Amino acid sequence: MIISIAQMDIILGNKEKNLQKGIDFIEEAVKRKSDIIVFPELWTTGYAKNVKELAEPLDGKTIEELTDIAKKDIKIFGSIVEKAESCYNTMHYISSKGLEASYRKIHLFSLMNEERFFAAGNKIGLKENIGMMICYDLRFPELSRKLTMNGAEILIVCAEWPYPRIEHWRTLLKARAIDNLVYVIGCNRVGNDGKLEYFGHSSVIDPWGIRIIEGGKDEALLTCEIDLSLVREVRKKFPVLKDIKEVY
Repeated sequence: MIISIAQMDIILGNKEKNLQKGIDFIEEAVKRKSDIIVFPELWTTGYAKNVKELAEPLDGKTIEELTDIAKKDIKIFGSIVEKAESCYNTMHYISSKGLEASYRKIHLFSLMNEERFFAAGNKIGLKENIGMMICYDLRFPELSRKLTMNGAEILIVCAEWPYPRIEHWRTLLKARAIDNLVYVIGCNRVGNDGKLEYFGHSSVIDPWGIRIIEGGKDEALLTCEIDLSLVREVRKKFPVLKDIKEVY
C-alpha cells in the first residue's frame, strides 16, 4: 500500500486556494500511484476566526469535489469544518464511492478554547482497519487502544501541531505505534497562522516504532510504502494485545 502525506501550508480562511492546492497534491500523489493521501487538520480553512461561517455539510461542495478526484482510485483523509446541528472539526475518508466515513474530533483542545468554535464528537472513527484521530486526540492513549481493539491496523492522525511542542508530536506518534503494534500516519501542517508556527514533521511509523519517512518544516508531499502483513507478523511475535488484563 502506497501512502502520501500532504504536508501543506494553509492559507487562513481561504477555502478556494487551499482546496486547489490540495487538488494539486492529490494529482501528484496519483502520479506516484498512491492508495491513500492524508491532509492536515482543518486543511481547507485553518483555525480562522470566522471558521463557523466557513463550515459546510458533509454533502457540500468540498466533499463533492474531492469525490470527483478520488475517482482516480485514491482515498483521501483530512479534517474540515462540518456544518450540522453544531459545528464540528470532522475528519473525512473519501473514496471513488464518495464519503466512506467521518469522525468528529472527541478531544477539543481546551488550552486554545477550541470548544468555543466546535462541539465535541462522541463516537470513535473506524472504517474497516483504519482508525481516525485528530491532533489533540493523540495525547489520549485510551482512544488509540479502543480503535486498535476494534480492528485498526492503521491509525491516521491529521493535525495542526505547533512548533513549541513538536517533540511531543514526534514522540507520541511513535508511542501510539508501539503501544498498539499498528502503522501510524501523522500529517501536520507547516507555515504560520499569525500566532503560531507549525513545523510539520509529518511521518509514517511502523508497528515496531520505526520511522519509515519523516518530513521537515517545509511544505512537501511525502510518499512511502507500507506492508500490512507486518502488523500481523509483529503481533504474532510480540503478543502485547493478547496480554492486556481486565484489572485496569
